[in-house]
Amino acid sequence: MVYTISIDWLAIHCHYTPVPVSLDKMREDARPMSEILSDTWQPKDGDPEERDIEHPYTFRYKLEVYGTRSFSELWRVSTPNAEGGWDDFAEVQAAPYSGILSRNSVIIRFVNRTLYTDDFWAAAGQFLSDNNFTFQGISRIDVCGDFNQFRTMTAQQLIEGFASKKYRHIGQGVGALYFNHGIMQDKVTRSRDYGVQYTGLSFGTHSSDLRVYLYNKSFELLTQGDKPWIRDRWRNVGLDVQNVWRLEVSIKSKAVKFKDRTTGKVITIDTDLAAKDDELGNIYHTLVQKKFDFRVNNKKCTNVSRLERLQLFDLHPVYDHRTIRNVSAGGRFEKMFIKALYQLADIYRGQNIADGDMLAQSLAFDIARATDLEGWMSKKIPTWDEPTHK
Repeated sequence: MVYTISIDWLAIHCHYTPVPVSLDKMREDARPMSEILSDTWQPKDGDPEERDIEHPYTFRYKLEVYGTRSFSELWRVSTPNAEGGWDDFAEVQAAPYSGILSRNSVIIRFVNRTLYTDDFWAAAGQFLSDNNFTFQGISRIDVCGDFNQFRTMTAQQLIEGFASKKYRHIGQGVGALYFNHGIMQDKVTRSRDYGVQYTGLSFGTHSSDLRVYLYNKSFELLTQGDKPWIRDRWRNVGLDVQNVWRLEVSIKSKAVKFKDRTTGKVITIDTDLAAKDDELGNIYHTLVQKKFDFRVNNKKCTNVSRLERLQLFDLHPVYDHRTIRNVSAGGRFEKMFIKALYQLADIYRGQNIADGDMLAQSLAFDIARATDLEGWMSKKIPTWDEPTHK
């Protein structure tokens, strides 16, 4: 099976670190003093003539007259091209409205074309360094596998099999089926008749922390706007560019961490990991195996885990994925859970739970420490220890 894995969307959260300014520099700077001393990001255009080996990239900035829903400023970043013009490189949202976000917070979204260039990570690294941006985390990353067909069947056969209940999907219950219908011509007989042509299948919604989407990418480029840089990558790996399907995994900030059950290690998807092809492949196949799991449907088998799994890709190393629940300090759920664990012996009074109450209390303390609820728990323990039966 021939396929290529790419990053098709990347948005990151960064903090801007203001550079200390000397009095001499202030006198030389033509900007208003409020801008010079501001803790929000104020970019300065680079000069293409000043490029060198250590700084081979130059960036130019344009402030739009409008902002976004969460930030008052939207900047367009561009880089010079070989033809003497400028290409879009990124968009930067700066100066957040909300006091919840730090004033020096920025969201950077790199444009699609940039993500497919061979030197993207080098250019992105200099861009962050030039602007004193410190990486905080990924806001969204879309990792895609492009191919002509799966290892054992075509994408069309998989979707048709799912629609007819021949195959069963394990996992997210919310999804969408995409299709075209109307009078169509049979490719073999050339006869024309009413038909349905499936073009995509997704699980999860656009607001989900993690969404998988299978669709005909060649058809999308044909009908919604061409992207030659994507077709160039297909040609480079030997794909038939007329019939390329894409299986896309869209990952939001709340899903960038998970635990590998085999090693106990917490895996964090960040820019260091995403820049390594092998690691990116491991992440992609892990999430595909977890979220795009199809089985041969068998009504006689009541245990779905025993159903035969469809092998859509060649065997590839994967993590034994376990979701890490995002907990917040002081959350109502955590407080209820800690209390229930601590009072386990009282709840199951008279039951023979061999040392279970001690283990549960130990776990309650661990969770309280992990969620910054130790102080709250210490105040509650005297109340919890009071006898419930007098």
